[in-house]
Amino acid sequence: MRFMILIRANARFEAGIGPAGERAAAFAAYLREMKAAGVLIESASLLPSADGLRLTYSQAEGPPAMTAGPFCDAEGQVAGYMLLEADSEREAYAWAAGMPDPYGFGEGGIELRRLRDTAVPPFAASLNPIEADLRDQIGALRNSHE
Repeated sequence: MRFMILIRANARFEAGIGPAGERAAAFAAYLREMKAAGVLIESASLLPSADGLRLTYSQAEGPPAMTAGPFCDAEGQVAGYMLLEADSEREAYAWAAGMPDPYGFGEGGIELRRLRDTAVPPFAASLNPIEADLRDQIGALRNSHE
């Protein structure tokens, strides 16, 4: 199962103040441990929202509205992410819970989210083979009339 750990931004991150010293060393050791265990697929840090753009869709048709950063909702921003492969939700939680505080001031926050498996539609597990075949036939008929 694939999971993403989202590292939440805070005011220090948005001001361009990243982890340093012991905090940076602890975080680097954590990433090395994940790599050695074969769990870490990818990780990256983002720049503060001052370097970002926000696109919002307020209409069903037409182009999105664009707003240049910085964005005032620092805690709603993402500072970085890690993509990992785990055998279970429990294992993914254990890796997430083992992460050192990203900022070291008791201001860190992360979110653990499971990635949707795009190889299998979310409803497929609940279908028996006859239902799946009927859905495929209905889809083919709809596509042939478009």
